[in-house]
Amino acid sequence: MVSEPDVPVEPDTTRHRFAPIVPRFHLGDPNMRLVLVLVLACLCLAACGPSSGPRIDVATEDGARPWTGLDANDAEGDFHFAIVSDRTGGERPGVFASAIPKVNVLEPAFVVSVGDLIEGYTEDPAQIKREWDEFEGFVAGFETPFFYVAGNHDMNNAVMAEAWQARFGPSYYRFVYRDVLFLVLNSELFQMVGTEESLPGPWSQAEQLAFVEQTLAAFPEPRWTIVLVHQPLWDSPTVLDDWLSLEAMLGERDYTVFAGHRHRYVRHVRNDRKYITLATTGGGSGLRGEIYGEFDQVALVTMTDAGPRLANLRLDGIAGDDLVTGPVRDAVANLSWAVRSLPGQGSGDAFDSGSVAFEVTNRGDQELRAGYHVDAGPDLTYAGPSGSRVVAPGDAVRVEFPLAAATPTAWADLRPGRVSWSLETTADEQPVNLSVTSALLPVAPLPLPSGPAPTVDGDLGDWGELRHRVGSQGDVTSGPLAPTDLTYRFDVREASGDLYFAARVFDDEILASSDRGAQLQDAVLFSADARPEPARSGNMSIYEAVGRGDIKAIAVGYLTLTDAAQTPDRRYLSASLAPVEWRARRTADGYAVEARIDGAFLDEQAGEPWRAVRLDVAAVDWDDDGAGNRIGWLSPGSAGKALHWQPYRFGEAPVAGSGTFVRMEGAAGR
Repeated sequence: MVSEPDVPVEPDTTRHRFAPIVPRFHLGDPNMRLVLVLVLACLCLAACGPSSGPRIDVATEDGARPWTGLDANDAEGDFHFAIVSDRTGGERPGVFASAIPKVNVLEPAFVVSVGDLIEGYTEDPAQIKREWDEFEGFVAGFETPFFYVAGNHDMNNAVMAEAWQARFGPSYYRFVYRDVLFLVLNSELFQMVGTEESLPGPWSQAEQLAFVEQTLAAFPEPRWTIVLVHQPLWDSPTVLDDWLSLEAMLGERDYTVFAGHRHRYVRHVRNDRKYITLATTGGGSGLRGEIYGEFDQVALVTMTDAGPRLANLRLDGIAGDDLVTGPVRDAVANLSWAVRSLPGQGSGDAFDSGSVAFEVTNRGDQELRAGYHVDAGPDLTYAGPSGSRVVAPGDAVRVEFPLAAATPTAWADLRPGRVSWSLETTADEQPVNLSVTSALLPVAPLPLPSGPAPTVDGDLGDWGELRHRVGSQGDVTSGPLAPTDLTYRFDVREASGDLYFAARVFDDEILASSDRGAQLQDAVLFSADARPEPARSGNMSIYEAVGRGDIKAIAVGYLTLTDAAQTPDRRYLSASLAPVEWRARRTADGYAVEARIDGAFLDEQAGEPWRAVRLDVAAVDWDDDGAGNRIGWLSPGSAGKALHWQPYRFGEAPVAGSGTFVRMEGAAGR
């Protein structure tokens, strides 16, 4: 591992750092005349101003090139370069643009990226051109050269790859500055995000690896090697063979690797070298702070004789590269999911008393202390005290809370309380403290009636009174909505083996547009999971559900008043959206939606004729304030707010088995 040298500070007492040593010569001496010539030459150079740094050495090709200039903004000695991270993947408008003048103040020799520069995920050439035109408008604000790196949002299909080639030329290349080799790679050629395939188009992974081998052979002993790549291909349970081959090519040379993609900062030490994944420069982020590695940043790298020194510059401060180490990142991940809601299905028509249980698991190698405080909410009472439990490494403890209802309350109408947890452990010799919230909600199977199949047309006249009313926030980590803004009723029914869903939304202002994505307008959302236990009652984040493939086994409805514009999230959900047929129509006081979920799909996921389904329901309210907000309702800062029936299954405080409906006797079969 490269040590970071101390830098002495010298007082500025003279104009020159080093005083020249001049030997004594006789004026008639020819050596003296030579000295005078040299002195005059130096004076002339000084009068002409400071010399510029060496020109960046790059393999040039005819046509488009993926850089904006080669005259480095630098002088002799150590040099600085800046790295900007992901701008897109849930862009928060204005953040990247605000970083540009701050980068200019740093006076780097040049700026490099780690990809995800446009939103992409389209095959429409006009859209691709608009997005690159917009981004190049941003790049024009940099006062130094800018080097492009391709991310999955920049090219995830052959059309986008060809557009890159026409506009910028190669998607992998190298350049050299002051004997430092910069190796720019296209991670999508290793493997495209969400697939096991390499990017189609004008380049192949074999060609890229051959280029790397040739480049490293041509520069066997540079001062240092900097590898720039979008995906952190080393940071997964199974590392791709091609990445291992690349590491073998790098061998024993000094190198550092920079990546993006995850939108969370973490530094790893691998092969006794630093591998750094940057946070975001405007891309989607929960912005939960340093301990999560979630913040907006630019990185300033100073290239010294001992190697690169990294300063993580937040838009509101500076941090070193040990901001979040691998062990700390792992500890935070363990604490984030240390508390798990345990299944506890009640019975009967209403809740009067019972208990809710949680399991606290310590997956780390240090002791975990879990403190808790209970707020039972409007419908429940809890007579116990606050408390804490100590969990040994590798162990788990059960924490149970006895509850009662002031009056017996129907299971579907119970409003949740909350448990606030304070979790403490250590990692990498530093304390790690995390606060998490759990929903406190007793649950029981709800009856799913069987009846005639309604016509899916958005007219709810054949439903009668919808049984379930939602007038207050059912998810304890989501913000409240005023009843004057949004309420709704919904119901479900089984007919001939299919599942039918209906909702009537009462909204004082409707935002519906075919030009906006489904996440950017009023909508009713639901998911329907008919898998057998324990999968059906289990919980996970939406990112885990997509990454592990669970979401493909769950039917999902994005029910808008218009055919919403296609967005990347809907493409990830294509298998989940396919079994859902739906219609919507305006009403005098809002809108109504109606959907049919194909019973054959539910049977397939259940492994037999389905008998139970877990339903997650929410309505999203947007009010058109004229600002043109482009942030999806899931992201902080969005103008869209979701009103959940019960704790959001894919959110921060889910409840095991919540929203489970069971077919009534005699309703099984198709």
